[in-house]
Amino acid sequence: MIDSQFHYSENEHAFYRDQGYYIFNRFLAPDALGACGRQIDAMLVRRHNNVPIDQMISTHQQEAWVFRLATEPLLLDMIERQIGPDILLWSSHLLCKPPRTGQLVPWHQDAPYWNITGRFSASAWIAFDDITEKSGAMSVLPGWHCKGVLPIEPSPFDRGFTQQIVPSALPTDLEHKQVQYVMRAGQMAIHHVMMPHNSPPNHSDHWRRVLVLRYIAADGCVGPSTYQDYRTGSDFNREVFLVRGISRNGTKPRHSPF
Repeated sequence: MIDSQFHYSENEHAFYRDQGYYIFNRFLAPDALGACGRQIDAMLVRRHNNVPIDQMISTHQQEAWVFRLATEPLLLDMIERQIGPDILLWSSHLLCKPPRTGQLVPWHQDAPYWNITGRFSASAWIAFDDITEKSGAMSVLPGWHCKGVLPIEPSPFDRGFTQQIVPSALPTDLEHKQVQYVMRAGQMAIHHVMMPHNSPPNHSDHWRRVLVLRYIAADGCVGPSTYQDYRTGSDFNREVFLVRGISRNGTKPRHSPF
């Protein structure tokens, strides 16, 4: 599924450690991009009416193709360079912004909201559509993954992200410091779990569909949480899977949900 030109060497790893993100020119092979796109189209057709189309959809426990992608050896090689040889897959989300819709996602950091402790890998952010400034490209603040937990306040949104980073805690020259993920379909970006990021609504006539994969070293502790079955609207329990190496936290996670 992964393009033969994808690589994550020490140079890319050093950039990620220093800047907190990296954008790869190649990730998905062309045939895999087409196949994954068709799978996403089918998912959206199966979506239950009670599941908003722009809601984060947890995927690797429900979709075998997502689990196969998340466990591709070249991808796990990258994760191993970041957190070591014993790896748990704990999260995956499909993020959709339909044409001319989708909510603004305010500036936030991810890790403080998770009931999880341990050594996180970068979050892998995979584009299935060409992403432009107009279609809701995500922005990051290079180097700000080292700033610690930033202060938050209530956001003006009634669902989704109800908190945001206090604006005064962000740089005054935000427009000049931020880097947008303007990407072609099939590219991947990675960002540190403490990286401040945001994204605007989709003002274009095209979809913005992204899959996010998240991993943690196998000595970490993943607390309970629930996700929603996008096909039925019912809840199910989060489960982590040992996708490389051995378990190090006293538990016996399964290797696959399928």
